[in-house]
Amino acid sequence: MRPAHIEALDITPAQSSDWSEEERKKLVQMQAQGGLFDASDAKAVTTLKKLPFEFHYRYECIVDGEVRPYRHKIVDWEAGALFWNVYWQHGKAWEQPFRAKMEADLPSKDLMFLMGTIHRFPDQWLIVSLLYPPRVAPSSQGQLFG
Repeated sequence: MRPAHIEALDITPAQSSDWSEEERKKLVQMQAQGGLFDASDAKAVTTLKKLPFEFHYRYECIVDGEVRPYRHKIVDWEAGALFWNVYWQHGKAWEQPFRAKMEADLPSKDLMFLMGTIHRFPDQWLIVSLLYPPRVAPSSQGQLFG
């Protein structure tokens, strides 16, 4: 889905600062299963660090010629990796470079959302992935047969 306009990025504290016991068991179980080509005795099980914030885009789309507002949670792993990278680089001043990327840099490209749901919340649409190829300037095409 291609938004017509990004209104804002909402950043709110996560409901929980750590994984629940059930979530932790699932994470460890999935990692412990390993892959087809993993050496099972060499596999180290680590726990994914939970994000302390939730990120939502408020944006507008044109639907049937009418501008409509939407708000969806971003669960793209790259957004989480961006958070940790700017947090480790800037400490408590992480928010400004994070917002610069999410509110200015990505929307300046041809930003699209890959939308999806998860099994726990089948009726809740999420931004599963942010796709942002660079904008290509329109060019004039010459005649195929001259």
